[in-house]
Amino acid sequence: MHKAAWLALGFGVLASAACKNGSDPEPKPKPDVVVVLDVLPGDFVAEKQPMKMLVDGDSVKLVAAPQGGHVIHVGARVRGLASDTVNIRTRLRNPKSDAIQIEEARDVVMRPVDGQPEWMEPDLRSVSQVTHIPACPNYDAVVLLDAPWILEVIIDEIDGPGLGSARIEVKPACEQSDASAEARCQCECEPDYVLGKCAAPP
Repeated sequence: MHKAAWLALGFGVLASAACKNGSDPEPKPKPDVVVVLDVLPGDFVAEKQPMKMLVDGDSVKLVAAPQGGHVIHVGARVRGLASDTVNIRTRLRNPKSDAIQIEEARDVVMRPVDGQPEWMEPDLRSVSQVTHIPACPNYDAVVLLDAPWILEVIIDEIDGPGLGSARIEVKPACEQSDASAEARCQCECEPDYVLGKCAAPP
């Protein structure tokens, strides 16, 4: 797990040109004294189910979004919080250039982890409490599927002094059990997507 110093996080910059979400909440200025949080990235599995805690090299599941396309649901376990509401920002970074490819952020409510009260995680009763990284359609000339990317998770305590981050290498993957759903995921996530490319034949 990697901890980033608060000065290096660059919270004043909301997104790169590649960001696909322009309405992310603005983080509040931090107090003079900052508490560095421990952050463990997790892949949201399903509502009311435990997160899959991620390690370097793990796959992260691409999920069909209600509005179309495919997203990656990312949460985190966090230690050191003094309150229960945080801004969570998640990014996919190019492993060679470190450039931000995609990011998403939202304010979420945290709850103590069962059996580990010093750790907190998003309220897993709702998928709205984790980020939805808008990975596909993939309009860029980059290989997303089954390729290594750096997943960065930044936690900013909204009403407290906590700030922390973690980076791990992950591989986005289409893991749908239905063959047609998996084929659509793969089609949308291939490089250089164009509108109508994955439409079903008449």
